[in-house]
Amino acid sequence: MKTHRVVQMILIGMIGILFISSGWAAGSGRTIVLESTPEHPDAKGTAMIDKSRISLQAQGLKPEAVYTVWFVNMTPKKSETGAGTAPYMFRTDKSGNGSYSAPLNGEPFGRWSMIMVVLHPNHDPKDMKHMVGALKAPL
Repeated sequence: MKTHRVVQMILIGMIGILFISSGWAAGSGRTIVLESTPEHPDAKGTAMIDKSRISLQAQGLKPEAVYTVWFVNMTPKKSETGAGTAPYMFRTDKSGNGSYSAPLNGEPFGRWSMIMVVLHPNHDPKDMKHMVGALKAPL
């Protein structure tokens, strides 16, 4: 009888720890693995997003280039908004590595269907006509 009670207490304790740790994890945001596009086959990255901040790390991008970060919906019609603070951009180093971090005005989950990182070949982050997809992931 004592053994049964000890096992019960251990299980209750483990379940409690699981609930507490999942609550902490939910509060710290989500880590999203970014997939490369055909135009950037060697690119990879991750984005950490919560309701107040986005932090992104990428590698395998074009060296010393300008990229911007966007939240995008493809349906019912395509729409996008910059992720964070204008001009939503970062520059890569001579090895093609880059990072981006900015505050957010609320979580994008449920409002946007994907995150995209795009190259601006002419180094102008305001040029929306010549963007080239680099990384993407569903939200």
